[in-house]
Amino acid sequence: MQDLTLYDHPGSICSQMARLALVEKGVPFTRIPIDIMETNQQFEPWYVALNPKAVVPTLKIGDRIVTDTINIVNTVQALPGPDLSGDETTQSWLKRIMALHYGVLLYRNRRDADGTAPQIVSRGRYLEQLLQQRPDLATLVEARLDGNRRFQALLKDADGIERHVAATRDLVDQFAKALDRQPFLAGKTYSLADCFATAALARFTIHGFADWWADTPVDSYYGRMKQRASFAAAEVVETGTERDL
Repeated sequence: MQDLTLYDHPGSICSQMARLALVEKGVPFTRIPIDIMETNQQFEPWYVALNPKAVVPTLKIGDRIVTDTINIVNTVQALPGPDLSGDETTQSWLKRIMALHYGVLLYRNRRDADGTAPQIVSRGRYLEQLLQQRPDLATLVEARLDGNRRFQALLKDADGIERHVAATRDLVDQFAKALDRQPFLAGKTYSLADCFATAALARFTIHGFADWWADTPVDSYYGRMKQRASFAAAEVVETGTERDL
């Protein structure tokens, strides 16, 4: 098998999803950490050459580069090893879990009284400076700046935040309905859907949402996911506070 290298960030939920898929598949891989917070390595020329969107994770298989978390885990599934394909609902679960706005969930409690999130404002300033320093990244950085402005506006919209939190709770309820019928999210065996759900539930735990699934099938399910060897091996982040992410 060709060498596998995963470029990731420890606390990134998408990186955790990719790591779970790789560990559950049982394929050896090398991790190269990308500091997306302090030193902003994702904007370094060598990394942008790998991933033009300057996000994590990125998977390298020999000379092949794979980006986008869903593409990455589906590529991993095609490798030799245990079948993680699940049933016909697997791909729908991946899309639904990825559709949540994890940024809103993270920063909703990290705002000033006027709804301003200092970290996001600071991020915008950094991007403005980067635009001046790196004209070669103009298209990428301008898109990030636009997203930053929209995110700042969203964080000042209390109703919008509540809609995103409600969508998150609805997803947990959908988990419960599925798990009331079967042991895993997408059927009778562990699948890529469980990689995504495990990372999401770990993040929801940090956000203080664990009460949502008390006395539901999600509670025992998440307990079983945490007992799997992959939970520790993939370094799923469940403890700490939102400040640690």
